[in-house]
Amino acid sequence: MNTFMQKYYQLKVQKTEYVTPTIKTFTFASESEKLPHFGAGSHISLKLPMGKRQYSLINDPLQDESEYTIAVKNVGTEGGGSSFLHHHVKPGETIEVASPENYFQIRTEARRHLFLAAGIGITPFLSMMAFLSHTGQSFDLYYAGSSASECAFYSTIKKRYPDQAHFYFMEREQKEKELQNVLRNQCIGTHIYICGPSAFMDHYITYCKGLGYPDENIHSERFRPSSTIQNPKAFQVTEEQSAKTLYVNSNQSLLEALIDEGITVPYACRMGVCGTCEVEVCNGSVLHNETFLTEEEKKEKMLACVSRGEGAITIKV
Repeated sequence: MNTFMQKYYQLKVQKTEYVTPTIKTFTFASESEKLPHFGAGSHISLKLPMGKRQYSLINDPLQDESEYTIAVKNVGTEGGGSSFLHHHVKPGETIEVASPENYFQIRTEARRHLFLAAGIGITPFLSMMAFLSHTGQSFDLYYAGSSASECAFYSTIKKRYPDQAHFYFMEREQKEKELQNVLRNQCIGTHIYICGPSAFMDHYITYCKGLGYPDENIHSERFRPSSTIQNPKAFQVTEEQSAKTLYVNSNQSLLEALIDEGITVPYACRMGVCGTCEVEVCNGSVLHNETFLTEEEKKEKMLACVSRGEGAITIKV
């Protein structure tokens, strides 16, 4: 069972707007009840015909407008969530929307916040920058795109944050060189937040680690696991406290196997990003597939939703 039960709301689409030829905003509001407040970096989940899809909230978390706004890039995948929203969801229609969640929070201990965005990865930073601007905290945005016309919210960001926003529209090699120079010249206590295509995030997360940034100073947001374990194999797991031994099939997650066995494990995202389903690893080898744990934590912990044991492991829930 999920110990973090979300409430779902029937929300009406108030308006939609194209901000680039491929990116469209959707604003939702309730006609019958007040919506929960949300923090900077939060996202909502929409129940769509093809399943649940997550999108970052882009409106100001400190403005009580009781509405939620998202921006969605149409990636052109037939039957995908983005294509459905772009082509079939119009103002006046109703969508079932879950209460906000936040796995990409502003770190209050940071001396400085550095946002590194590419493409539609700008979305979580819009609420973050609004919040930090209100509270007078130090931040800078480094936003990589193909051109100003394809850069979502370019004019708005440039107008609101003229001193903090930096745009990179040059060739890829030059862009990479410039961004690496930015990352090399930061003060101690800077926290890095990265969002964009998986290859972009993987590259700069690795680069930051190579520069010596502590794992706890590097943050990223993904709405799916960072990678897929190729040809997953069945494995055996013993839960130390209950002394139960069970087998996890190749097409089954450890979390699913534990729940089926009646072992209570809290969970939320099921994507390896929130850390809710963290369990202690007492013995054995683990194939990690999450983005939440640090390298040091991976030595003795795993996330049951996406990571797998090799052969036989012992855990403690």
